Amino acid sequence: MTAEEIVLIQNQVYTQILLEEFKRQRKAGAIEPADFLIDKYEIDKLTADRLKQMLTEH
Repeated sequence: MTAEEIVLIQNQVYTQILLEEFKRQRKAGAIEPADFLIDKYEIDKLTADRLKQMLTEH
């Protein structure tokens, strides 16, 4: 697997996690853009964990 493929997978995982978080916050009542909060540290940690898991599976 090339470095470009790993970066592509990482970006896809990151985007998926962000979308899941936005959906979760929307269900919790967030309406205005200012209502949405993203913890970058937590998102980055989740991304790294899922990426490691995906790479070990392949």
